[in-house]
Amino acid sequence: MIAIGVVAVGVAVPDVVGLGGGTAAAQSGGYYTPPATYERDVARARRAAGAPTRLEVTPRRPLVRVCEDWLDIENRPSGTVIVPKMRCRWGYR
Repeated sequence: MIAIGVVAVGVAVPDVVGLGGGTAAAQSGGYYTPPATYERDVARARRAAGAPTRLEVTPRRPLVRVCEDWLDIENRPSGTVIVPKMRCRWGYR
């Protein structure tokens, strides 16, 4: 039983590995583009399309950042230290 399995594997291996006597040929799937060609194609497409469309978004009410800052005292192992702190939020003018 074991000898039959070994013979079957020994016959199938040359075809899988490519030693069956046939000639090897490169496959061209058409779905793969080499990187250099791809970059050229992308650059060509961008030039053909022209400048990208710019969209300007204007909110109904202009928003600004409203910030609060203060000095805070922190106790550290080296001693008491004064550190700057800041808190910001979005608000209307």
